[in-house]
Amino acid sequence: MRVNLLGPVELVSADGVAVRLGAAKRRTVLAALALELNRVVSGDRLLSLVWDGSPPPQAKAALQGHIAQLRKVLAGGVALITRAPGYVLTGDRDAVDVFRFEDLVAAARDAVDETAVGLLTGALALWRGPLLADVPGEEVREAVSGRLEELRLVAVQELSTRLFRLDRAADAVPGLRDAVGACPLREPLVARLVLALHWTGRQAEALEVFHRTREHLADELGVDPGPELRDAYQAVLAGDTAPKPVERGPAPAQLPREHRGFVGRESELSDLAESLRGDSAIGLLVGPAGVGKTALALHWAHRVAADFPDGQLFVNLRGFDETEPLDPRTALVGFLRALGLTDSQIAVDLEAQAAQYRSLLAGRRVLVFLDNARSAEQARPLLPGSAGCLVLVTSRHRLDDLVVMEGASALHVQVLPEEGAEDLLAAVLGRHRIEQEPDAVAELAELCDRLPLALRIAGARLASRPRWTIQSLVDELRDEQHRLSALELPEAGRGIHAALAVSYRELPEGAARLLRRLGLHPGTDLDSYTAAALLDINVVSARTHLRTLAYANLLHESTPDRYSRHDLVRLFTHRLAVGESEVDTSVATNRLLDYYLCVADSARAHLSDHVRPFGPPEHPPASFPELASHAAALDWFTLEEANLGPALDIAVNSGQRERTWRLALCLDAFHFRRGNRADRLALCRIGLAAARSLGDAHVEATFLLRLGSTLADLGRIDEAIEACTRAAELSGGDRHLELAALANLGYCLMADDRLDRAQETILEALEVAREVGDARSQAGVQNNLANVLLRKHRPEEALRHATEALSLFTSAAPSKAHTATLHTVGAALQQLGWLESALESYRAGLALAERLGDRYQEALCHRAIGDVLEQSEAVDAAVPHWLTALQLYRDLRLADADELARRLDPNVLAV
Repeated sequence: MRVNLLGPVELVSADGVAVRLGAAKRRTVLAALALELNRVVSGDRLLSLVWDGSPPPQAKAALQGHIAQLRKVLAGGVALITRAPGYVLTGDRDAVDVFRFEDLVAAARDAVDETAVGLLTGALALWRGPLLADVPGEEVREAVSGRLEELRLVAVQELSTRLFRLDRAADAVPGLRDAVGACPLREPLVARLVLALHWTGRQAEALEVFHRTREHLADELGVDPGPELRDAYQAVLAGDTAPKPVERGPAPAQLPREHRGFVGRESELSDLAESLRGDSAIGLLVGPAGVGKTALALHWAHRVAADFPDGQLFVNLRGFDETEPLDPRTALVGFLRALGLTDSQIAVDLEAQAAQYRSLLAGRRVLVFLDNARSAEQARPLLPGSAGCLVLVTSRHRLDDLVVMEGASALHVQVLPEEGAEDLLAAVLGRHRIEQEPDAVAELAELCDRLPLALRIAGARLASRPRWTIQSLVDELRDEQHRLSALELPEAGRGIHAALAVSYRELPEGAARLLRRLGLHPGTDLDSYTAAALLDINVVSARTHLRTLAYANLLHESTPDRYSRHDLVRLFTHRLAVGESEVDTSVATNRLLDYYLCVADSARAHLSDHVRPFGPPEHPPASFPELASHAAALDWFTLEEANLGPALDIAVNSGQRERTWRLALCLDAFHFRRGNRADRLALCRIGLAAARSLGDAHVEATFLLRLGSTLADLGRIDEAIEACTRAAELSGGDRHLELAALANLGYCLMADDRLDRAQETILEALEVAREVGDARSQAGVQNNLANVLLRKHRPEEALRHATEALSLFTSAAPSKAHTATLHTVGAALQQLGWLESALESYRAGLALAERLGDRYQEALCHRAIGDVLEQSEAVDAAVPHWLTALQLYRDLRLADADELARRLDPNVLAV
């Protein structure tokens, strides 16, 4: 079965019968998928193509209907498969006439004349009219029409050249006349038509075609005919009747020398080879300053140079130099001279020069390398029209316009992998030298962000100082205040700081101001809300500035609406921030802390019981994420954890005690939910110190309670009891605080096996809980009481209290205490010997713990499930649960890890 697109869309069976496709949109779906044969087209992209960028609400259902109908009629080696994130049409290239056409034209290039004529004639015969003639959508047609129409004209041109060599000029006239009618200003085609008419005895027609074209060129472009068309005219006047190939201009070879220290990049080179197959390809290599875009593109260009026998053109567009970017007119003039034109023959204005350039490259195979392009507008006039040419463009900017409008294939060049960074240093220093200090080499690579430019500078410094150890340079680079200076070449004015400074100077003011403010942000990444807080603007404006910085490759969007930066960029932003006024810096920092406090407080409300919201911060953020659920709160804390810790350090180091204890309390809620006892301990001590400095007894008691329960979980019972006792003393008539102190004290006493005293304390807490009328607190205290009774081996009473606690949770939002109570019910059932019921309760507890992200309770439930399975003589099923519990214990740095590890078979642990 074949799909024909070069004309009206057709689906033709193996016996040559056209299959009825029906709806026009269905033809569009088939065309869009066929043009991407064996490549997945996402559902969103397909919707956009079929409905010209504006799919109606019912489009998705309609698309699924068209897909279903197409599957019914496809056969004979062509299949339509669902594959995330969309669909793929599979089959041989020969099944789609577009690819048959491309392959025939490609095969003709290296064939002898007789064979080439047959191949090109067969290729052109595949065209039955305009491309996708009966497809209503413009978007799918525009994506490929320019390239295929260009290749069609190149095929006509090449066919005429081959026919001339075979003395068959008359056979070339019909195709050339049709092509000139469609493109009357394409001089190579006109020149061939003039010669074909002349060599078949039709001199008057040949002269008429020439003069008509000369007038059109003058009227529309303001230029005279080029050398190829003038030579054809002179051949008519001279009566030259001997057919001969059209002469081609010189073959330029402008590629610069390849850097001898190029290493690695095999994955990127493979990607380039894959994406730049076929005709009229444009490869766009983008990435931050110093990442090695030019070196990679140049290496690949030298690899493939032999495939472009008509030459290689190169220009540095200086888009990111200290001077102004190169004017595309200047670049074009250089290319036109390299292609054989004299200055008197070169047109004056840019559009006419570009037309001359495209004409000279028509039918030729030339590689064009545009290095350091500033914008798509700078590069666009330098793009050939010929389908046989290939273009490489490098830029620090993403140049999305070249991807959208010109079909460029973008390769985002990343920093070197660890092995590649080591190989680059070895190329500069010698393998013997880096093998002597492998740890220092690894650290040096990371301090250089594995950027090739930084690594080369570091390597050059070491190479010129053979008595230095690599560790000595590492020690110097560890100093963040001077690292950028150490990665400069002062005599050449080059280095990381210089490169970043050029990019910074070219930014619009809003984005430049944000980059300066990022020097105040202590973390690894941030979202648009955080950026908005730093600038005191709304989130929409912040997103615009962030996208500008990402476009310039000063940031990169790691996930949607979340941006990160390389460490050297972070140090550069710190330098920029130092230049800001002290007042502006202080206010911006406080806005950042208040933003984190505002959102963390709202997240805490979802994770903790009895939350009393903080009052409004000094600098309320204009925009912040609305966290509407427990899961959203946990996700936000997880994303921001690496930023909240350093933010807390800023508050501590600047003596902002109020912000310190509030941030510590919010982070404690997150770590409590995740079961991270070691980090909780540090947070509690930070918050406690801030509270004592403020003289706030209530806040001090709050942190003492958290400190006590954490110490108890870590097995430090005496300290835990002391902390909880002091918290009770400081509760000062606050019944909720008193209740919490009593409950925690009872928990600590139970952990110390002082069971009678624990039971008394917990019963006292239960009275207070009933007095204040808090159902969730009553449930938590009942659960603690049940655990004391379990330790006294009174499972029936324990089960009664734990079940009563469960009933109190049914009307409350899911909580950590609910999970703990399910575990307690399971433990009571297990003591009673009701193993199936115990297993059911433990599994319910595990499911809830996983839902809440409570890794501590996850560990307890996995451990308990394994124990019950062992009792049920299902040890093989128990082992995975024990191993999971062990890993969680170790992650949480709990003492239970060692005890559980001793129970497990060492052979199992080694797997």
